[in-house]
Amino acid sequence: MPNSLPSPLRPETLHEATSINMDRITQLQQSIDRDPQKFKSEQQEIVHDICTNAKQIELLIAALPGINRSESEQIATFKALEQELQEANEEYQRSIQNAESLLKQILDTISIIAKDQSSSTFE
Repeated sequence: MPNSLPSPLRPETLHEATSINMDRITQLQQSIDRDPQKFKSEQQEIVHDICTNAKQIELLIAALPGINRSESEQIATFKALEQELQEANEEYQRSIQNAESLLKQILDTISIIAKDQSSSTFE
């Protein structure tokens, strides 16, 4: 018979269970043996970290846009921003057209100067 013992009673299963229980006992003993002052200081550090993180979260929430505004105020702000964006885009398009016009004038002027210089060298 290869292995007639039920699964929980096999030597390898018993060894694993014993090992797990020993690990738990070791952890328990280590927690009992801990220095109470160190434990207290670690607790205070954790409490401090939690308080600091809570304050940071509150600051981040307060910094969210529109968090203290009604839905209608948020919509009005969004529409104003959209209008501002549209005006900025129109100004940008005018600037591009102006730059293209200036570039054409410069190229035309360079072309005229080049023609004048080439015609004066042949005279």
